[in-house]
Amino acid sequence: MIPLALLVEKVRLLINEPDEDVVLTALSRDTRKLSDSIKALMPDAVLFVQHHKTYGSLNPAPYEPTADAIKSNADGSGEIVLPHDFVTLLQLHLEGWHRPCTRLCAADSAEAKAQSNMHTRAGVCKPLCVEGLDSRGMPVLHYYSLPPGMAPVVKSFVYEAAFDENKGLNSELSNPLVQAVLYQCVALLYNMFERRDSANAFMSLAMSLCNKEKKQ
Repeated sequence: MIPLALLVEKVRLLINEPDEDVVLTALSRDTRKLSDSIKALMPDAVLFVQHHKTYGSLNPAPYEPTADAIKSNADGSGEIVLPHDFVTLLQLHLEGWHRPCTRLCAADSAEAKAQSNMHTRAGVCKPLCVEGLDSRGMPVLHYYSLPPGMAPVVKSFVYEAAFDENKGLNSELSNPLVQAVLYQCVALLYNMFERRDSANAFMSLAMSLCNKEKKQ
């Protein structure tokens, strides 16, 4: 686990402002402390990397849905109410599936639309998950599918969780995605003070690390 204080320290080092009480006077005459600005921007920096990464995990969290959070349909499909801090899916594995599902499809995607047809619907060999809302407007994950009549049993459910400043990041500093977060936080900081060139340079570095494994 990486605490927020350590993330702030690493960002400060990137912009060469290690002293706790130094204000970002090189960028602006704003009186806010640099550390407070970094703390405020950190959730957005984490979210950026979570949405743009093409590999690995940044802030994984396990989920054990209660029985009333799971709904099954007679045709083998169903839905699971998502946790409040859910960002995106890392892995869902139900009993009966031959392999876990590691991707959450958009509701308007071609894959999602194919699930309305029993002949093209995903099954136990290559299951699929689709984002959606239940009848109460709560975010849910629609899963496809199990053999008709089979009750859903969650073997494992892991997701990317939103950043919580009290918990920090559930990761290691050696994770390239953590470095991407630091770069993106610097980019947001420079952007706040209208240093567009510097902001774009650090955002490019962050994007490069988000796609690092794919390039290799």
